[in-house]
Amino acid sequence: MEHAMKVVERTSKKTIRHQIDIDDMQFGFMKGKGTTDAIFIVSLMQERSSILALWIWKIAFDSILKEVIRWAI
Repeated sequence: MEHAMKVVERTSKKTIRHQIDIDDMQFGFMKGKGTTDAIFIVSLMQERSSILALWIWKIAFDSILKEVIRWAI
């Protein structure tokens, strides 16, 4: 019975995968992608966005404390 269910599951999976469009940004239940990859990407984006925000602040106000820059980097 277990083998029959695995066959049904695999054929259903193939049928469903061909009928729907899955975005490349999908991480859940995708082969070769895990939640740790998504967490790593989000942490990189957060680091870069804080540096970008400081750069924009510096351009806008033309003065920023060096301690703040060291803290962000």
